[in-house]
Amino acid sequence: MKAVLSGLFVLWGIVCLSYAQPPTVFFNIRLTPQTRFEEDDVKTRWFTDTAERSIASLRFYFDSGYSTYVAQRFERIPGDLDTSLIDELYVEKVGGWRIGRFYAPFGSGWLLNESVVAVQSPTQSAIGNLPMRVAYLMNGKERQQGLLVRVGGETAGVSVGVGRHFGIYSSAFTAWRLPETNLDRRGYNILYGADYRLDLDKAKVLLEWIYSGDVSAPDTHWFGARTNFNMPGSPELGIVYQTVTEKWTWRLGLSQSLAPDIRAGIALRGQNQRIQTLAFTVDWRL
Repeated sequence: MKAVLSGLFVLWGIVCLSYAQPPTVFFNIRLTPQTRFEEDDVKTRWFTDTAERSIASLRFYFDSGYSTYVAQRFERIPGDLDTSLIDELYVEKVGGWRIGRFYAPFGSGWLLNESVVAVQSPTQSAIGNLPMRVAYLMNGKERQQGLLVRVGGETAGVSVGVGRHFGIYSSAFTAWRLPETNLDRRGYNILYGADYRLDLDKAKVLLEWIYSGDVSAPDTHWFGARTNFNMPGSPELGIVYQTVTEKWTWRLGLSQSLAPDIRAGIALRGQNQRIQTLAFTVDWRL
């Protein structure tokens, strides 16, 4: 991974030297502190119960059509195999290829969402000329390696993953479990997925399914549905079922704008009939 990131810096330097015009630079900070009440414990973290992280970021746009992005995390998730404070660090041809560390494309990103070292390129499928994203992951030993492919657009898509150790980071499957929950460090070698979005008059609905398999672990299916209602409080309801444990996880959230760049939210989540946590979040974008 170090070698890949070193190569990324070299590539960025080549881009800068090849195009002498000064870039347009954007600096942003997103703070997502959350206080969670879990049975007899109270936690305040710089990340949410769905692993949305507080980050500071820089983006450089060059007139030549290239872009560089780097984002730094405020806090690691305890017990996470991903020990880096770098959230994303990549160079891309805007609208084209991307190389570095970023959230790899699989499904909608709601169920499975991992920041990995990869090379990604957009293309089109041979059937129907549908948009397709292909990412080759190269995270090193005992980390995510292999190929992720998603075919489809914003409304619907299908995804396939072939390789090793998918789903081992704390940001994976947080719609079903809390980020601090221990994961199987072996992960999965095979992934299949499908996602579909409905835009109704008073709600937006996301339906998603993922199959994950490995020779040393039972086949697992994840079925999820998330609805965002267009009404005061912006209520959001998410439900995920996992076949191995035969458990349902649900999350009900409400949020309210306090200022143009500040939102406050409250979320209640549980598994089957048991409440797991009550969380209060502030989302502040600077």
